[in-house]
Amino acid sequence: MTTYEELFERNYGVFDEEEQQRLKAAKILVVGCGGVGGAVACALARSGVGKFVLVDFDAYEPSNMNRQMGCFADTLGRNKAEVTAEQILAINPEAEVEAHPEYLPLSEIARLMEGADLVFPAADDFAFSIMVFRQARRNRLPALLVFPSGTWANVTIIGPEGPTVEDVEGVPPLPTYEELSAMLNTPKYRLGTYYYVPLGNWKMDYYRSYLSGEAPLAQIAPVVWTAASLGALEAVKLLSGRWKPVSTPHYWTITAEGIKKNRVNAPSVQTLLAWQRRLGYALFQGPLGRAMEKAQDLWFSRFQKRMTAREKKRRAAKKPQRPPRLPF
Repeated sequence: MTTYEELFERNYGVFDEEEQQRLKAAKILVVGCGGVGGAVACALARSGVGKFVLVDFDAYEPSNMNRQMGCFADTLGRNKAEVTAEQILAINPEAEVEAHPEYLPLSEIARLMEGADLVFPAADDFAFSIMVFRQARRNRLPALLVFPSGTWANVTIIGPEGPTVEDVEGVPPLPTYEELSAMLNTPKYRLGTYYYVPLGNWKMDYYRSYLSGEAPLAQIAPVVWTAASLGALEAVKLLSGRWKPVSTPHYWTITAEGIKKNRVNAPSVQTLLAWQRRLGYALFQGPLGRAMEKAQDLWFSRFQKRMTAREKKRRAAKKPQRPPRLPF
């Protein structure tokens, strides 16, 4: 039988014995084993992390094929946590993997955090993920944030102290899951995500469908896997002790143009958008809410026309390109 040392022989060119043993002994809780959840779990398994607790009640469907690492023709209809567990064991048969292929309430998720070194909230339901982040903080555990949309993503470690996931993403700190879920799914809040068009390169007609609740987040495999790989690297930094991970108030931002490190509330486009989302939500709840909605609708209609015109102009400027001639 192949030994752990043989499987991860190349790692020892980077990590010493003690650091690799830390990875082997590390335990990670992954809540949501779809796009980023499955990719991070597999990357950590290939890094030598030895213990996993996987939670996901969902099954693979055709729309997952474009980005989810465990989605294949022969896994459609199968549970994501169970398939991810099989992938981890196929990588490292010595790994300890506990799969929960059913919906678990937050109280049960909190119980599963016992003994974990890192929590990764990666549920499709962002409101539920936020509640898991909060529980990790109450348990004094670091949590990994990997949030991709189109060609844009944020990645960081959320520590027990300092800025929260709400601070990074501009989510109003509503106290309950029900309030968070209702707020995140209202069109007037979703309008605060208009940067998905210029930064995430969403098509305007798809964004309109997203605003109306008819379409999910637009995502593509290269960005989902890039964000997941960067998140796995930050997890490896933390778990091995080899380097200091990027954690809040700092975070990575990925775009089609590159990757750069940002800081919560530092001057940037994302800081402006995060504060706009928080302040906008507060204003909408007050007596000026109706007037604010009308002003927002007027602004967005103009933004929509401008972005649609820009998209049409870009498409019209594109010419069919001949394939490059080979030198033989």
